Amino acid sequence: MSLNQNENKNENLANTAFISEKIKQRPINRKKLFRRTVITVSLAVIFGVVACFTFLLLQPVFSDKLYPETEPEVISLPAESASNELTPEEMIADENEIAANEAMSLEASQKDQIDQAIASYVFTSKDYNNMMTSLKGVASEANRCLVNVTAVSNDTNWFSSSYESSGSTSGLIVAESSLGYYILVHYQPLSDAESISVTFCDNTRADAQIKLVDNITGLCVLNVKKSSVSAETSEKIMIANLGSSNSNSITGLPVIAIGSPIGVQGSISYGIITSEKTTIDLVDSAYKLLTTDIYGSSSGSGVLINLSGQVVGILDQSHKSSELSGNICGIGITELRPLIEDLSNGKERVYLGIHGTTVPQEIQTTQNVPAGVYVSKTEMSSPAMKAGIQSGDIITAIDDLEITSYEQLISKLAGFAPDDIISFTVMRQAPSDYIEMDIEVTFESSTHE
Repeated sequence: MSLNQNENKNENLANTAFISEKIKQRPINRKKLFRRTVITVSLAVIFGVVACFTFLLLQPVFSDKLYPETEPEVISLPAESASNELTPEEMIADENEIAANEAMSLEASQKDQIDQAIASYVFTSKDYNNMMTSLKGVASEANRCLVNVTAVSNDTNWFSSSYESSGSTSGLIVAESSLGYYILVHYQPLSDAESISVTFCDNTRADAQIKLVDNITGLCVLNVKKSSVSAETSEKIMIANLGSSNSNSITGLPVIAIGSPIGVQGSISYGIITSEKTTIDLVDSAYKLLTTDIYGSSSGSGVLINLSGQVVGILDQSHKSSELSGNICGIGITELRPLIEDLSNGKERVYLGIHGTTVPQEIQTTQNVPAGVYVSKTEMSSPAMKAGIQSGDIITAIDDLEITSYEQLISKLAGFAPDDIISFTVMRQAPSDYIEMDIEVTFESSTHE
């Protein structure tokens, strides 16, 4: 073999050796890779958190701009009315009117004829039946504003078997808005309810939700959405016509108890108001108790209406004395009207925590007692007690506004809100005289949802 051939062979072998060399990859820096991964994940989390907070902050703004919410309607009850109420003009007789009435008076002979005709008329059972039919017509018409409220809850018996229980009570349709109907009802039968439904006068049903509960009276207002009530039912039901329980003396006037006065839904009872002046001993209030001669159940519920169909009282058997154990009683509607409006509007009411009464004028004069509200009792752990108001104190002013009666104090409280800090001026009896004190009270709420 020649020298050139050997050189070529060696060159080919060198090239082959070079081509067969393995190319090694750079070693992976695991620490650096882990650090980059952590940084990337952290940045992603930070970006997600920032995006989330940005959305939460800007979402209400965009929502309000794109879908503005309408202000809720304010529920306002019609002005108090009473079928037997006299206007000042009617109470003052004009001299010309008196003269005209005297000129138009019947002659003695004509009066005698009328008296004889009345005395000779014999009232029969048919007349009595007509009268009772007329009264039933008043009750039937008023029943359109009543509903049967049913509370449903799940319980467990002694054998740990679950079952569904329900209770019912009567409710009163007190107002309506474009969104729904508002129903006044006692809260106690609904306190453990998992769901609430109402049955209207045409036996149709709808779900209801609690709007607000008053802890003092135990009353609450339910809301039923109009979308859950058919047009036919809306035409049949009626908003209650609220009358007056104190414009004139209603003692001795006939009333009808409707709802479930004897504990049976749809029952009706007739009678008269036997008293109206008793003030119910409840905190921060001066509700009047209406007593009747109507016999009813201790668990009865419903309303008292006059012969014009106006609601004059809400049945409540929890405040009567033991002597009236079998008689139906109720809370006068006049004092309840502001509470009904607040509950319907979802407005929280303040809790002060006192029982009081107006200092009589005679006591002011004869015993030299300051004018104002005499505090007969303060509730334990109430805002009044925490602030230092004691039994025996006389409240004479709130925020520099002079207070001369308990009713004025209650009316003033209605204008405040929970957590308001208000200055009370009280007169406290000392060994020789009364001393004036300024006490700051932080109100709490007397309502809950």
